[in-house]
Amino acid sequence: MLYKICIVGNFGVGKTTLLHQYLERRFTPNVGSTIGSNFFVKHIKISNVRNPIILQIWDLAGQEHFKWVRHEFYKGAKGIVYVFDLTRRNTFEDLINWKNEIEKVLTNYSSVLVGNKLDLINKDNKIIQDEDSENIKKQLNACAYYETSAKIGTGVQEFFLKLVSHIYKRL
Repeated sequence: MLYKICIVGNFGVGKTTLLHQYLERRFTPNVGSTIGSNFFVKHIKISNVRNPIILQIWDLAGQEHFKWVRHEFYKGAKGIVYVFDLTRRNTFEDLINWKNEIEKVLTNYSSVLVGNKLDLINKDNKIIQDEDSENIKKQLNACAYYETSAKIGTGVQEFFLKLVSHIYKRL
């Protein structure tokens, strides 16, 4: 089984850093901006599934000027990871634009919502409230919401496992 997954979100939300944490279990500081896209492969084993699932993960550039090329990369995707930066509200507010862009190409996919950079916030400076994230999760039709830290690894393995399990059950 091969599942194509696209990780999307505004520039600087930590998509590439999340992927390094997921694939290598390490924090990679100062990664350069993704130009167009990056492609990664990972074999994953989920419970009650005999054979490993091959993940083809596409890290898509978040800058507006790459919008015209992203449509091609969505084709065939079974899963979408919507990522926003917990310290920048505009990255949260742009998630519906990402959904609209994706749904010009895809109609049947699973998704997960990820608020990244948890290590940079605390309860006193939290910009995105729980009810906000729950509302956007419903609008995106995401199967789950995770607050993650690519720096320390919080929630990273879990959200990928949840997404892959959801895709498997759906298919």
